[in-house]
Order: sequence, then C-alpha cells, then structure tokens
Amino acid sequence: MDRTIRRAHLPLIPTLAAMFLSISGCGGGSDPEDGAAAAPAGPAAGSARSEPGGDRASGTQEAAAQAPVLVQPQAVDFGVVDPGTLLSTVVRMVNVSDRPQRIVKAQPSCTCTTLDLDGRVIPPRGSIEVPVEMQTNRAVGNKQAIVQVVFEGYSRFTTIDLKAEAAWGVRTQPLYLGVRERPDQPEVRKGVINLQSRDGRPFNVISANGEPPVFVGFDPASDDPRASYTISYDLSGYGCEDLPPYYVIRTDHPKAELFDMRVRHDPCTRLRPMINMEDFRSSLGVVSPGEQLTVPLVFKKPRANILSATSLDPVLETRIVERVPDGQNIKVEILTVISPDATEGLFQVPIRFTDGQRTVDHTFYGWVEG
Repeated sequence: MDRTIRRAHLPLIPTLAAMFLSISGCGGGSDPEDGAAAAPAGPAAGSARSEPGGDRASGTQEAAAQAPVLVQPQAVDFGVVDPGTLLSTVVRMVNVSDRPQRIVKAQPSCTCTTLDLDGRVIPPRGSIEVPVEMQTNRAVGNKQAIVQVVFEGYSRFTTIDLKAEAAWGVRTQPLYLGVRERPDQPEVRKGVINLQSRDGRPFNVISANGEPPVFVGFDPASDDPRASYTISYDLSGYGCEDLPPYYVIRTDHPKAELFDMRVRHDPCTRLRPMINMEDFRSSLGVVSPGEQLTVPLVFKKPRANILSATSLDPVLETRIVERVPDGQNIKVEILTVISPDATEGLFQVPIRFTDGQRTVDHTFYGWVEG
C-alpha cells in the first residue's frame, strides 16, 4: 500500500506580494536549539534607525518618530488552531496624516521571501487593506510573528503582531517534557501529563511512549471514556544515549491519532544540526509492515544540495526520490519503506541527511500495526 504524507505541518513561511503578507511564525512550540543558526531578522520593532531615502525636509525630530499610520487591528490572535493550519485575516493600515505615506519595506520577524514593496503609498487620510496569512508548523505551543513596516522619513517600525496556539485534537499540559533544559538544572524524569480533547469528544488513550498508559484517577477496565485524562510518565530508566527526543502518545481521537511531546534534555536530546530544516521530526502515523510512504521535507537555505537520506534503523529504508528548489530552500521527497519484518508498536528512527560535508538528523516516528 502506498501512502503520501501531505505536508499539513508546514512551518510559518512568509511571503509578501502586492501587500499580501504571509507571515512566518516564531517563538513557542520548539526548542531554541532545534534549528541551525537563523538568518538575522533585522532590528527589533520600535528601534530608532535612519532609513535611506527619507524625507529630509521633515526634520530630525520627525525622522526619529513612528509614521502616523494606524494598524487595525494591530494585534491579531487566531486562537487555538491545528498544527499546519493556514490562517488568514485582513488588517487595515490607516494614514492619519495629511501627507501621503510611502512604504520603504515590510519585513517579517523570521526568515522569509520578500518582494520589493518600494513605492507603495497610503494616501492622506486614506487606508489600504492588507490580507495576512499565517501557517502554523507541526510543533505545538504558542506561535508569534511580527511584521515590521518601514515608512519613508521615519526610522521606527510600524508593526503588525500575530499570534496563535497550535494544538492537536488532544491538547497536552505541559506542552513538552522539560527533563533538563540547561546543564545547571537538576533532572526531572517523572511527572504527569494532562490530556484534553479540544472538541470535548471522549477518547481513549492507547499508548504513552509505546507502553500502556498509567492513568491517574481513571480505571479503563471500569470507567467510560473521557474527554480528559491525567497520565503519569517515568523516563528514569533511560540512559543519555537512548533517551527519546519525543514522547509519543497514541489515542483514538480522529485528530490526534499519533502525536508527540518534545523531550528536552541538555545535552542528551539537544539538537545541533549543521543543516537547517523546517522541522526535525515527522509522524508516519499508523503503518503496516512493508508499507511505502512518501515524506516531503524542506531544507532551509542549504549551502549545498542534499545528497542522501540514510535510515539509522533497519525498521525503515529511506532514499531521496526528488529534489525541488523553492526559492532559497529545497523541497526533498523521501521514499520510506517499512520493513516487512517490523514488529507491532512504536518506533522512532533518526534519518541522517548529508550534503557531503554537513549532516542533520530528522526523526521519523510511527506505529506499526497489522
């Protein structure tokens, strides 16, 4: 059986075209070390910086101030959404002055593809509509992005703030397992996880990290399914070399069949990739022995072409079948074959990619059944 994994967990990839802003999401949901060095995002919003081409006749005082342009609304909260959701809204930029205001540039806070917006003008006492899109990535948590808009003659940015919380059909609290986030902290390998369905639908917890879940205050043999549970976890039996980077939970909720929580441990699960990617894990879902899947991945601004994809566990066989340039990024299709001898249950397999000089590991996880 062939299955193509649709990329429903794309990160926030910003593009700007004819004042159509698609904003890259930053902050929350992923570890600071979970990517290679990001491209500089530019000065922070509100910083005072002179822009070339400003209106020198306006004087020094005005050049140090923010443009007389209001953003309505200035902050957009999309609420709780599915990972990989394309969010859209429209904001209005209103010129409250008697002079036209020309846009020098608009710059999202994350790595992006930007088209030239020089010359865009908001008329005196007029306004323009700005359609905004934000696509969340697969990591759960709070997502934030800022669009910094520079107007001619003003050095302070006018900003559009965006935020959302990405969550699967079943939300977890906490969002990740902080075993040890800094080397100077003690390890916390035991604790509890609260699970709650976003739609209030009762569901069953089938597995917690490949083992039967240990419930708190619930007996699956006698109690009816609930919309929320508390389960306990214990990672004390793992050494540094085999501590799983993701704690994978399986349920029968249709929107949370198999999902992960990041296990943060410095240094055991800390990521130090030499090649940057949009994400560092992919869920293959529930699969069968011998099944073939095509997994699309995106490498961000690679220095060289991606040459190979090598599975580090015989439960999976992987190879690159297609490479497609996408601006400064490269989309890579990975053919993945589940071993016909794969045993039933959870697997987490590192897939090592290389450009001949640098490497990066991307985790494929799934559940073998049948």
